[in-house]
Amino acid sequence: MSSWWKRRSLKLRLTLWYAAATAVVLAVFAWVAYEIVEHRLGAELDRQLRIDFDLVEAQLDIDAIGKVRWLVQGAHGDEGFARLSAWFEVWSEDKQLLFRHWPVRETDIKNPLPAPVESTLQFYTVELEHDLHVRIMERPARVHELGVIVRLFRDETDTRRTLAQIVEVFVLAAPLAVLLAALGGYFVARRSLTPVVAMAEQAMKITSENLSERLPTPNLHDELGQLATVFNQTLQRLDNSFAELKRFTADASHELRTPLTALRTVGEVALRQGDNPAALRETIGSMLEEAQRLNDLIESLLTLARMEGGKISIKLEPVKLAELAGEVCDNLGVLAAERQQTIKVSDDGITVMADRFLLRQALMNIVHNAVRYSPPQTHIAMRTTERNGQAVIEVADQGPGIALEHQQKIFERFYRVDQSRSRSEGGHGLGLAIAKWSVEHQAGCIELESEFGKGSVFRIVLPTPADSR
Repeated sequence: MSSWWKRRSLKLRLTLWYAAATAVVLAVFAWVAYEIVEHRLGAELDRQLRIDFDLVEAQLDIDAIGKVRWLVQGAHGDEGFARLSAWFEVWSEDKQLLFRHWPVRETDIKNPLPAPVESTLQFYTVELEHDLHVRIMERPARVHELGVIVRLFRDETDTRRTLAQIVEVFVLAAPLAVLLAALGGYFVARRSLTPVVAMAEQAMKITSENLSERLPTPNLHDELGQLATVFNQTLQRLDNSFAELKRFTADASHELRTPLTALRTVGEVALRQGDNPAALRETIGSMLEEAQRLNDLIESLLTLARMEGGKISIKLEPVKLAELAGEVCDNLGVLAAERQQTIKVSDDGITVMADRFLLRQALMNIVHNAVRYSPPQTHIAMRTTERNGQAVIEVADQGPGIALEHQQKIFERFYRVDQSRSRSEGGHGLGLAIAKWSVEHQAGCIELESEFGKGSVFRIVLPTPADSR
C-alpha cells in the first residue's frame, strides 16, 4: 500500500487527502449534529413529562373507600383523557398499583412494567413492544396524606423517526459531498501545482551552459513563489561559483604559464650560451627564482583548495597577540631591512582564542603585502588593541593606498590593483584571499581603511575569549 501510494502523483494524493479530510469532517459534524438533536428532543420529552406530572398530580384524589381516583372526566368517560397525551400509573410506596391510565384497555397491555424500584425522580427509556419505545418518568407525589409514586409515559416514535431521517439525510448526502469535495480538491490541486509544473519544466532546461536562466515566480508572496526565489538564489550562487571557477581556472593557467614560459625561455638561452660558465650560473639562478615562484604559487593554490574543501581543521588555543606579532616581525624583518623599511610592534597584552597557524599565516600575508607595496625608508606599524570587547590587530603602512573601487576586490583570488606590475613585484594575488578565509573561519573579519596616496590600514578583528565562549 505504501509503495502504491508513493507511486501516485502529488495531484492525486492531494485530491484523495482532501476527500478523506472532508469525509472525516462530515462524519464528525454528523455525529455532533445527531447528538445535539437527540439531546434537544430528549430534553423536550422530559419537559413534557414534567408538565404532564403537574397536570396529573393536581387531579389525583382519594374516594370514600380509600381508592385513588382521577377527577378529570370527559363527555365520554375516560375518552376525555385523550386531551392528555401522556400515559401514567400510580403506585403506592409499598409497590402496589393504585391507578393506571393507558391509551388501551388493560387487557391489551402485553408487557406491563414491574413496580418502581426506588422512590426517587428518574428518567429512562424502555421498549414495550417491537419498535415501540417510550420515555418514562418516575417521581414521588402525595395524594392528600398518601405517599405515592407516579410513573408517566411518552411515546418516542416521532423522536426516533426524526433521528432516523437525520441519519438517512447524512448517509445519502455524505457520498455526494465527498465526491464534490474530491472534484473541488482535484481542481484546487491542479491549479495550485501549475506553478510547480512550470518550475519543473524550466529547471529541466537549465544546464551548466545557461545557469543565468531562472525559474518563473508568478507570485512572490506565497510559498511556491518563495520556493522559486530560493531556487533562483541557489542558481545565482551556482552561476557565480561557475563563473568564479572559470575565472580561477583561467587566472591559474595564466599564472602557471608565466613562470613556465620564463623557465623555458631561460633554458633555451642557456643552451645557446653553454660555453659561458658565468652566464650559466646566472641562468640557473633565474631558473631557481622562477621555480620558487612557481612553488609558492602552487602552495598557495593547494592551501586555498584545502581551505575551501574543508580539509583544514580549526584548532582553537590561547594566543598572545604580542608574541605572534613579534614572530611575524622577526620573519619579515630581513625583507623589510632590504627595502630600508622598519616594522614597529606595540601591544596591550591581549590574548585570544584562535588557531595560531592560520592567524599567523593571515598576519604574515598582510604584513608581507605592506612591505611589498610600501616605498623605501618608510615605517610599518603593528598594534594590538581591544575595541568594543573585541581584539584588533592593526597593520598600518605608508604605501600608495588603495582606491575605493578596489578595496573590496583585493580579497578576491588573483586580483591585483596594478595589473602592470610584474609577478615578482606584485605577487600572485592570493595572499589576502587566504588571509580573509583564515580570519573569517575563526569568527573574525578583516577591515580595510585606505585612501589613495595616503597609505592603508588593515585590521584583523577577533572575538575575545569571553565572546568565544
